[in-house]
Amino acid sequence: MRPVIAITMGDPSGIGPEVIVKGLIDEKIYQVCRPFVIGNVDQIQQAASLFEPTLSIHAIKKQAEAQFKSGCLEVLDDEQLILPASLHYGAPHPDGAAVALTAIEQAVQMALDREIDAIATGPIHKEGMQSIGFAFPGHTEFFAERAKTDNFGMMMVGGGLKILLASIHLPLKEAIRRLNKQDLLRIIRLADTVLKEDFGRYQPHIAVAGLNPHASEGGIFGDEEARVILPAIELAKSEGIHVSGPHAADTLFYKLKMERFDGAIALYHDQALIPIKLLAFGAGVNVTVGLPFIRTSVDHGTAYDIAGQGVANPGSLVAAVHLAAQMSTHRTTI
Repeated sequence: MRPVIAITMGDPSGIGPEVIVKGLIDEKIYQVCRPFVIGNVDQIQQAASLFEPTLSIHAIKKQAEAQFKSGCLEVLDDEQLILPASLHYGAPHPDGAAVALTAIEQAVQMALDREIDAIATGPIHKEGMQSIGFAFPGHTEFFAERAKTDNFGMMMVGGGLKILLASIHLPLKEAIRRLNKQDLLRIIRLADTVLKEDFGRYQPHIAVAGLNPHASEGGIFGDEEARVILPAIELAKSEGIHVSGPHAADTLFYKLKMERFDGAIALYHDQALIPIKLLAFGAGVNVTVGLPFIRTSVDHGTAYDIAGQGVANPGSLVAAVHLAAQMSTHRTTI
């Protein structure tokens, strides 16, 4: 059976509705999964009228009503997902943030209740969300809290790369300060599990990036490699994990692209995001790993500056849905 995937609308004032209607017109998506949207029907209908007029929008009250037919996009809508007439593209609105939050709360509950196989999320406006009491840096931490797990991570996928981050939304100096052997060992273990269970790798080879130039070149440029990173790698190896490093980051991602490794671990946010955005700009996927359900997301924000103009690229949304379907298939066959 094709997995059922809930797609959350994201911020209704951003490009989320546009990339959803543009992306879900693709009949190939319906060949690999059964998608529906959680969001405001009127906003999705308006986006379809503006950007994809051949797409039919059908409101449903529960997921079981969905027919999952290509060309007819079904939207789960209820009284909690109402938007004011004053909302418009290109500017945050507290009611828009509230609808975005309600959509992801509904999605995670459906995932925990096993009504759906995966969630693919549209972009939210973090500042707007926090203004209504959203106490998380982003989707990743929200989903982990709702799933009641501390063993989670953010993996970026795109351009032939799979990169798990050792730290997520932290200032660089704080990410370096917090780097420690036990946390890195946890991330290595998580990468091994995820590559096996969600990507079908029997014995994945994982590469760990160094922190300093040339992975410190024997301690010339820093001691984190010898003091923290290498000990974590050696412990992981003793557990039977196929892991190597620390690798100089300036060549690691080229080697990853050449398929010398199945996945890599980056030690801070931009170390992972730069190669992903370089190789897969507009088609990268953000994956929350370590959850009891699959969650993927677009790798871009609300893009208020182009919202409503019809120029948004749906590539990342399409990639997120396809990856969610692929990961769901691997997980159900374990």
